[in-house]
Amino acid sequence: MSYKRTAPAGLIALGFETITLANSTASGLNSTNDVASSIIFSVETNNLRYRDDGTDAALTTGVLFQKDDTYHIDGVIGSSVSFQRSTGECKVSLMAYTRPGDPTS
Repeated sequence: MSYKRTAPAGLIALGFETITLANSTASGLNSTNDVASSIIFSVETNNLRYRDDGTDAALTTGVLFQKDDTYHIDGVIGSSVSFQRSTGECKVSLMAYTRPGDPTS
């Protein structure tokens, strides 16, 4: 039996995570994924704010991503990523990727 691997061309999967944003504290990537150079994520419940400049997203500050959509951000420096709910509780499902030769720690 052969196994199929699904990942964008040239990228190596680091890991999957689900982030639940329920209060006014921004959240970043977990320690496995914080070295990502590319992320694909879906916003599953309520709208989301996003920043990747090292400053935490806030309830009204950051790039707004709509619920029920999937996004791909390339060139991400994982440890600088910050997510925050816009209203209500927000659930984000995320796959993180790196490229051959990128640092992994």
